[in-house]
Amino acid sequence: MAANEAREFGKYELVSKLAAGGMAITYRARMKGAAGVTKPVVIKQILPHFADEPDFVEMFVSEARVAAGLTHGNIAQVFDFGEIDGQYFLAMEFVHGQTLSKLLRRAQKAGLPGLPMPLALFVATQICDGLDYAHRHIGEDGRPMGLVHRDVSPDNVLISYEGQVKVIDFGIAKATSVVESRTSPGTLKGKYPYFSTEQARAEQDLDARSDIFAVGVVLYEMLCGRRPYEGELAAVLPRILDGDYPPPSSHNPAIGPELESVMGTAMALDREQRYPTAQAFSEALREQLYSGWPRFSPAMLSQLLGHLFAEELAAEGRKVEVTPAFLEQLAAWQAQPISEPMGAQARVPGSASGRTSTGSGMRAVQSRPGSDSGRLPSNTGSRPGGRPPTNGSARPASNAGGRTMSSASGRRVTSGTGVPRLPSISTMAAPQVEGEEPSTAVSHAATAAESADAPRDTPVETPAVTLPKNVPDYLRPVREAKLREEAERAERRQRLVTLISVPLFGLALVMAVLHFAFSENEAAAIPVGSQWISSIPPGAAVKLNGKDVSGVTPLVVPNVPLNEANTLVVTLPGYRPWTRRFTLTTEVGNPMRADLERLEPEPSAPKPEPTATVPAPEQPGEPRTATADPQAGTPAEPATAAAPVDLEKYNEVEYPTRLFVLRPQYNAFPVDKYATASIELNAGASYSVSTTGSALLGQGRGSSTNTLVWFAEGENLPVEESFGLLGSAPRTFKGVRKLHVFLLDDDTADNAGAVRVNLRQSKWVPPRQLTFDPNRNALVLAPQHQLAMRGLNPDAIYLLTVRDDFAELRSGTTGRTHRVLCAESSQKSGRRNHRLLEAGKRYQLTGADTLRCTFPDTRVEDNAGALEVDIVDVTAMSRRERAAALRGASR
Repeated sequence: MAANEAREFGKYELVSKLAAGGMAITYRARMKGAAGVTKPVVIKQILPHFADEPDFVEMFVSEARVAAGLTHGNIAQVFDFGEIDGQYFLAMEFVHGQTLSKLLRRAQKAGLPGLPMPLALFVATQICDGLDYAHRHIGEDGRPMGLVHRDVSPDNVLISYEGQVKVIDFGIAKATSVVESRTSPGTLKGKYPYFSTEQARAEQDLDARSDIFAVGVVLYEMLCGRRPYEGELAAVLPRILDGDYPPPSSHNPAIGPELESVMGTAMALDREQRYPTAQAFSEALREQLYSGWPRFSPAMLSQLLGHLFAEELAAEGRKVEVTPAFLEQLAAWQAQPISEPMGAQARVPGSASGRTSTGSGMRAVQSRPGSDSGRLPSNTGSRPGGRPPTNGSARPASNAGGRTMSSASGRRVTSGTGVPRLPSISTMAAPQVEGEEPSTAVSHAATAAESADAPRDTPVETPAVTLPKNVPDYLRPVREAKLREEAERAERRQRLVTLISVPLFGLALVMAVLHFAFSENEAAAIPVGSQWISSIPPGAAVKLNGKDVSGVTPLVVPNVPLNEANTLVVTLPGYRPWTRRFTLTTEVGNPMRADLERLEPEPSAPKPEPTATVPAPEQPGEPRTATADPQAGTPAEPATAAAPVDLEKYNEVEYPTRLFVLRPQYNAFPVDKYATASIELNAGASYSVSTTGSALLGQGRGSSTNTLVWFAEGENLPVEESFGLLGSAPRTFKGVRKLHVFLLDDDTADNAGAVRVNLRQSKWVPPRQLTFDPNRNALVLAPQHQLAMRGLNPDAIYLLTVRDDFAELRSGTTGRTHRVLCAESSQKSGRRNHRLLEAGKRYQLTGADTLRCTFPDTRVEDNAGALEVDIVDVTAMSRRERAAALRGASR
């Protein structure tokens, strides 16, 4: 068809040819309606030689009928299908954009090593959303249709210039439980680099998890700039069956362990180990996307297409608008090269350096140098995710040369180490036929290699090959040319990276100089004030926000930050530390006075002299009050007996009260002194941690739970991130050297059950487990390590308000915490419940007679500060008053 020539095709007008594949030719067309109304569509005409096959026609009609019923924003809709003048066709939605495969090629030409990570994650989530809709599609009879796309690849993903992602070509999908048409046994449909393991085995009972595998391969290609399995068909299939591909992080170091684990789950060899649904895979990808890029917008994808295809859009008369911020981001993406993994060229099947001759004269693949560099061995020594070797009849038999060859399947060659290796394409080619010109044989082999390496729509047969002896290597020049092209592309990419890196390095150097030049001025620009502080008795040392203030009380504390929470600590030997949290709003604050409480009594008269303990006549009540007042100046023995009473008021409170104070000096417990369930971790790794199972605190009366309290130890780990609650939802831990899990209880004798803590690092590292035993790892805290509020009414409703403040478990800003761990319990019901109370929030409490609160810590000697909690009984309030009081309370 000429460029500007349109021709009629039934009610459609074919405008221009878009593409030609092994199964169909695609045209841009217009659907003509009444009154001259037209609608842009895409016509896919099936090639005539397929239309002559009754089996294909039956499959095409039945599956096109199914595809026409799919209506989803991430699926290109099929409007019409049928036959016109003996030509079978599909009329599909016209998506004004480009295929993902073309986008990837254009991105590499523009200096992008792959699709930027947030965009790749977004595209993958959209593909999963469309596939999940198709997988769950219900037929007219109300039963699931079991649709499987079977050919997910970048060629079958369209991205519009507005940033919409659509899956196309459900024409080869298979409705396993509704559609009765079947493909021929042993035929592989689709593009083999994206095959799942079950597709590579030519299995017919494919389900949604086969598509999930293919999406994982597409995501790998988007992030790494290459597919996990590269090469000819005969070389790729055995590697798919063995899961033999480099970890994605070996190509793209920006891929973290969590994302690598998500990709490994999607591409697991056993489909039972993959995500059960495309929706589950999509949710895992969304978590990675918005945890790393919380402000991500799909408009970024639209701007990338507008930038890369500016010429095409300009030719259509469309204006391309790309923001300067996006161009800056694009430059940053272009400066991130994707690395070449160790031994990458040796991993290419059929490379000239990867072959050696066996003693019998056959060619086999040599063990590839560095083939294990990208994988971490499991505990058993086998490749993670790979299949163990079988002992069946198809196992290769050894030959004299130490190499083995499969006589049953003809697929593999095995080295003397027992590791399956694949023969090069030259060993798979047929020997030269007598009388045939050598150039003809080379042409046949080269055509096979080229067609096998390129994506196709034509079904591909998986033959069983018997390897001949002494076969010439006809494809060596072709492979060497491909290697030279790859080396040239890598060199051009490196030059581009160098050109971009030099100005960026210079810019970074200038910014660093400016930062150091103006940092002092910026520090001086912070508004500060002063605070007068005195103490009784005077002469005490003062600390502001953990730093010593020169001089002793009374004094003026300078350089107090304005409009920020500050902490004053006043200390004097022999007296309890005095702590006050305050916010200075003016340059000169209101005077403060610290009334210090004595810890030790002043020296008194010797014990034998009775006059030293006799009170003066004018103070008859003094002996009775001496034990309650540590500042009364009483003799040594009464004051020593009174000390526990003074400490008890910090560890136990009886309701009713309007306020209780949680002090980390007196209400924290050293975690390592108790029998927690703990495990040593690699502080440099990232772990995904969750729980399974359940524990019962108070057997027969309490309720079971799988939620545990966790405490993490690690260098420079902020206290705010050192403890929390852990449940079945995975939680990520980074920089943790040791992890503790426990629960708080008052009696462990009646506990039962167990909770398993699952720790997953990555696909290439075996998962670890930790078991929580409620009989051993539920902690009964000593009274001096907690604050216990007793006397609550389980039938009442209380409102807890944590005042906006913080406690200090270590000096410095990283030692501050706004949270405290609390456990509710009821003797009547046996109920146990753990929660975290946070400063500035309100909570509803009911069904408990005791509330215990504590701060998990490693060293309690350096603690300071306090959290104040108001408690109000709102049971007797009217409905309106209670609603007003509880508004905003969290449960």
